[in-house]
Amino acid sequence: MRLAVIAIGASLPLLAFAQDSSKLTSLNVEQARAVMAKKPTTVGSIDGGFASFDALTTLTPELAEVLVKHEGALSFNGLTELSPETAAVLAKHAPSKSFGAADLRLNGLKNLSPKAAEALAAHQGKVLLYSLEKLDSVPLAQKLARQWGEVRLGVRELSPPIAAELAKHRGTEEDKTRPGVIFRRQDGAASVLRLDNIASLTPETAEALLAHEGVLVLNDLTALPPAVAASLAKRVGNSQAVRANGSSLTAKRTGTLVLNGLETLSTESATALSAFTGELVLKAITELTPGTAAALAKHPGRLHLTGLTTLSPETHTALQAHKNLLLPRPLPLTAGK
Repeated sequence: MRLAVIAIGASLPLLAFAQDSSKLTSLNVEQARAVMAKKPTTVGSIDGGFASFDALTTLTPELAEVLVKHEGALSFNGLTELSPETAAVLAKHAPSKSFGAADLRLNGLKNLSPKAAEALAAHQGKVLLYSLEKLDSVPLAQKLARQWGEVRLGVRELSPPIAAELAKHRGTEEDKTRPGVIFRRQDGAASVLRLDNIASLTPETAEALLAHEGVLVLNDLTALPPAVAASLAKRVGNSQAVRANGSSLTAKRTGTLVLNGLETLSTESATALSAFTGELVLKAITELTPGTAAALAKHPGRLHLTGLTTLSPETHTALQAHKNLLLPRPLPLTAGK
């Protein structure tokens, strides 16, 4: 009887481990096998469904060897460190039979060693690294540029060589996450590249981003020198865009530039930005001088200025020359002098 009690007591932890893999803070190889036998917990996200191990804070190569046998996407958002050895094991994770499904979510990682980055670059499926603050691995940048879906990174700096690789991304042209189904964005954007933590850009890096087609998001830029504005304004848009139903567009679609960190804008930078032919989103700007407004009014694409909290009659008049303008409602008009 005592042996039976011990046997039952020993099995209870393994049964418990199999209940909700997303809450496991630690795991050994034996326990991992039990979880895999019972199937890990799947959580949904905008990137698809993932087998979640998000509470794990460490992951050994031996443990990773067991977990990568899961057929489908894996999430390890609780990891803040990843050794090259473990990264090499994760890179063996086979793609899901559902072509294009997001395979590996590592959104807690802020740093990667060069060897770990190189190992992840060999992964066949998609790798999500939303919090990654530094990217200096060209192979990993090339891998990210080949992925379907949007590319989102937490990088704080961007060198011209890395920017040039990321600019090649065309992952939103077709979304093939469901077998036999191809979905295209309504705006025809070939790519969505989100680099929300970059506080400044050099003209050289801005030039390296020129080849990017689609939506470029730089929401942490708080200053925009005229030279950088001029480089960003040269972006070509979407040269091969198609409609959501798959038919070709009769006219070349323009791209989108999102700069929602800018609270002020000089007249010189506005003049440079006005050369951009695509959609320009400046929702953090609260006030414009009449001169800056007149410069922006020459912009030929859609212009978002819905964050304005003060709008003088002179500025309002200058903006009326813009053909496709979005302003806050109701208008924050101030009394004329």
